[in-house]
Amino acid sequence: MKKFWTIIMTAILVLWSVVTVPAHAQAQIDASAAMMVDATTGQVIYEQNADQKLPIASVSKLLTAMVVEDEVKNKQITGDTKVKVNDDIAAVSNDPNYSAIGLQSGESYTVRELLNAALVKSADGATLALATAAGDSMDEFTIKLQQKAQKIGLKNYSIVNPVGLTNSDLKNLKSNQYSDNAENAMTARDVAIMARYFVNHYPQLLQVTAQKQATFYIAKGKSKVGKNLNEMLPGGKYTVPGVQIDGLKTGTSDAAGACFVSTGRYRGHRIITVVLHANGQNKDNRFVQTQRLYQMLKQNYHLQTVKVAANLRQPKIADGAQHQASLGPKQVTAWGTSSPRHYTMAVKYRTKLVNKQNQLEAPLKRGQVVGSLELSGPGLKSVDKKALTYQLTSTQSILRGNFFQRLLH
Repeated sequence: MKKFWTIIMTAILVLWSVVTVPAHAQAQIDASAAMMVDATTGQVIYEQNADQKLPIASVSKLLTAMVVEDEVKNKQITGDTKVKVNDDIAAVSNDPNYSAIGLQSGESYTVRELLNAALVKSADGATLALATAAGDSMDEFTIKLQQKAQKIGLKNYSIVNPVGLTNSDLKNLKSNQYSDNAENAMTARDVAIMARYFVNHYPQLLQVTAQKQATFYIAKGKSKVGKNLNEMLPGGKYTVPGVQIDGLKTGTSDAAGACFVSTGRYRGHRIITVVLHANGQNKDNRFVQTQRLYQMLKQNYHLQTVKVAANLRQPKIADGAQHQASLGPKQVTAWGTSSPRHYTMAVKYRTKLVNKQNQLEAPLKRGQVVGSLELSGPGLKSVDKKALTYQLTSTQSILRGNFFQRLLH
């Protein structure tokens, strides 16, 4: 990314009454690991044991869904592509010990139907069928998953199959490359990074995860209605007042325990929470602990405003009909606990929009993204351990100037 961005302004100190995530002497979430981040900026609002790699079970299906969507985007498949289920996939899909909806051997299902089943009902057989949609073997698709994980910035993970079951649970589809008890694992931080990438780059999939229930085609004359496993959707048992949950994914296995990744909107911001291995025998504790994360957000944090200095928003522009650009936003927000500190704000512009002197260059269109604001400082952290980033856009159109205007500017 370094070659894509060019820093053209010196950082300045900004006095800001804002977020610092307090050091938590004791874990506040009853789980092995937990995290809460702002999906837009990546700001860490809460973290607990965020860097220990743990089994994640069916949370893995978020990564599978993204790879399938990439295959659609690359025109390898479409939503209407038919996938024929073989005996091995049917054996998993009809095993009552798994998340099963009963796909039939020899029957064909569309990618859209299978994706629906994978994300709403967490159907293992449907997810395995998705992995074969573009003609890949399980091992070949797993390589795609590993490549995707690396591309989106995950650091400490193990991916051995598309579903999150142990290798031996895949029956005849198990891989010879891994031990029988191998299974997918990530840190809570990596799960949060993955979920953030999911909601920011595949927002269309939130229409799938937001469904309270769905009807799944099984065979001619046979269908099955399945309830979404997410109990925090509107009208569910564990809703949080003021928070509109529309995803994201549950996960359960012997080693992973009960896991849950949620996303929802609160005060206009999209929030992501991660709970890995909620303690106790009651699987619903993952929802109770997620409720607690949102309650902490509502009770302990509020949005703080930082004004962006005029000199950062009004840089000179080369070859324009006017000599100064006008950029937005005038202010940015982040989650705070009213602890006054100094933070560093810097501006970066996209390389393709600047000249050799690192100046913005005309023409610009109104609303065009021209770069970013970065905010960093003590106690202010992003999930990927970088500065918080906000888009910079042009608030007006600026035409390329005529000869005399370019000469004067």
